[in-house]
Amino acid sequence: MVGCSLLLVLVVVVASGGYGYVHYRFGQIRSVKVPGLRKATSGRPMNLLVVGSDSRATLDDGNVGRYGNVAGQRNDVTLVVRVEPARHRVSLLSIPRDLVVPIAGTGGQNRINAAFADGPGQLVRTIEQDFGIPIHHYVLIDFDGFQAIVDALGGIDVRFPYPSRDAKSGLQVRDPGCRHLDGAAALALARSRYFTYQRDGVWRSDPWADLGRIRRQHAFLQALVKAALTEGLANPVRANAFAASVVREITKDDALKVREVIGLGAEFRSFDPSKLATYTVPITVPSEHPLGAVVLPKQPDTGRVVDRFLGRTPPAAAPATAKGVTVTVLNGLGTAGLAARTASSLRQAGYRIGSTGNAPAAGLTGSRIAYPPGRLADAKALARRLNGGARLQQDPGLDGRSLTLVVGPGFGGVRAPAAPKPAKPKRPTPDLRDYDPRSC
Repeated sequence: MVGCSLLLVLVVVVASGGYGYVHYRFGQIRSVKVPGLRKATSGRPMNLLVVGSDSRATLDDGNVGRYGNVAGQRNDVTLVVRVEPARHRVSLLSIPRDLVVPIAGTGGQNRINAAFADGPGQLVRTIEQDFGIPIHHYVLIDFDGFQAIVDALGGIDVRFPYPSRDAKSGLQVRDPGCRHLDGAAALALARSRYFTYQRDGVWRSDPWADLGRIRRQHAFLQALVKAALTEGLANPVRANAFAASVVREITKDDALKVREVIGLGAEFRSFDPSKLATYTVPITVPSEHPLGAVVLPKQPDTGRVVDRFLGRTPPAAAPATAKGVTVTVLNGLGTAGLAARTASSLRQAGYRIGSTGNAPAAGLTGSRIAYPPGRLADAKALARRLNGGARLQQDPGLDGRSLTLVVGPGFGGVRAPAAPKPAKPKRPTPDLRDYDPRSC
């Protein structure tokens, strides 16, 4: 939501300080090159990847002691913020940090917070590959930056139904009701994974750990946007202070331009925080896993949630020939992102995706589908889904219902399945429990 706040604050600064000042402030933001981003189009929906980093590298000395001196950097919080100008709609999708998915470019699986180890480009590609969500822009914030931004707004107001605490994050709320949180207290709430509350004189624990934290973060972000819109940014002096704080504490992709920020900020300056639509990737908890305590995407629920988040019409029921078939997609044309896009389209057609990658182009005269013995019907059904067709080749090295698609010359994309008439989107209902903090 830092990304949305950035859009909003710069519009106010335009009104109070002029375009020159906005360009000056915007030029102070750290920028990095992020491979794999899609090009944003004016007036069209935009997906912004917002990463809360757990890096301690830039923390103030006092905060290093508070949060622990942990080496490296992971995406402790991963949000995709979708901005739809035509519908005046903002929604966000939270991805649990311990969700195990195929990591782009590795050929293996790991927690999604490991995808950040090789930089934001790998995380961008992983999200598009695994969820079919194109990412247009990227914003990073660490612990110090988060705290500074809340302080620059003058704090936020959050209602606690019960006394609440978390010894690990530092959260300590002794009295229930609407409490005003400064940056340090707000960060303690946002980071709380071991949340406890006191009801009827007994301290009780939230059993959902990171999933519970995500629910509380959604309510917290509504409070942050409310503070930015109704209190912080209405005051030009505070707006300028907030802008100064934002530009010092975040990192953005180098493709995000000031004209995009100004245009979107103007469009959403009057946005109602209560209309913020929030989603979370559904999960299932395995009884045991080689990586330890992790969660896995729950299907087909994850696909349905992503469809709602993107405002996408759910695909028609998968044909019987697609059910249970796993497809590995290899790019033999060298076109950037082609395997990921093809995999996303096949996933919408009802196929499971094993992995994506590249294949040698030498000797490739067209697309090719490799299939295991006895699975010619599956290969033919997949070929019918492809514009341009494909040559079929039996491969004794494959087993089960696994197919390998090598995309080659003449490939014209995946035929979209017939879709039902789109239903009117429903406003998501709040996902809070009776003991969860919420916006005042």
